[in-house]
Amino acid sequence: MLTAIRQQDSAKVCAWEAEREDKPFICHCCHETVTLRKGEIKAPHFAHQPPVTCEYGTGEGEAHRRCKIAIYEELINRQNVTKCEIERDLGTVRPDVSAYINGVPVAIEVQLSNLSLGKIKQRTAEYARKGIYVLWLPVYSRDLKKELYAPRPWELWLQEAYFGRVYYWLEGLKIQPVHFRDYYINVNGLTHDYYKLSRRKVPIDGRTVMLTEDFSPVKSVAHGRSLTSVPQAKLFVDKQQKWYSAARCD
Repeated sequence: MLTAIRQQDSAKVCAWEAEREDKPFICHCCHETVTLRKGEIKAPHFAHQPPVTCEYGTGEGEAHRRCKIAIYEELINRQNVTKCEIERDLGTVRPDVSAYINGVPVAIEVQLSNLSLGKIKQRTAEYARKGIYVLWLPVYSRDLKKELYAPRPWELWLQEAYFGRVYYWLEGLKIQPVHFRDYYINVNGLTHDYYKLSRRKVPIDGRTVMLTEDFSPVKSVAHGRSLTSVPQAKLFVDKQQKWYSAARCD
């Protein structure tokens, strides 16, 4: 995690601004002591001491930390952004980055597959209860440039939640919307050939959008079914028109 409480004055401090001499530091969530780690290779951060039982003490890698820092540092320099904070403590949730963008309360959650689908649904519903619009942001990978891509369950859920698109972070405030179109494969049966829905999808890029310029708040009623069920939500969604077509058989 990138922030902690400095015990001597109860102030929240960012790891890149803190000094080791300022210890001890305390975790927001579990209130246990954490260690400041500042080196040449990894981004400065706070780490729990093993054994780690805190939800915020596990699962965060270097890519996750650097993404959060990059988004935060870009947001704080925008005139239409206020009250920007990294890892804001909201009691039941703690968004990676949160701010008011054009007057809209927004929580940005960086998703790098270490969070379960159940947790994503729970946090999405909790943000809605708090009146906050959430944007889930996985990080763009080169695999999305291939003709076929096998989305993880949470990526398919994000597509259902965000009305047919998944938002991937590129750099700074640049975000790449992607739609996963169904792909059918030809199967040679015993009596006849038939088409079968593949687990892989065709990734179709939309127009690259800017977080502070191209998004608006949208309220969504509960919808979907089984694994793709989406709770009542408040979502931060881009304004571009649908750019993809229906599924096809190949």
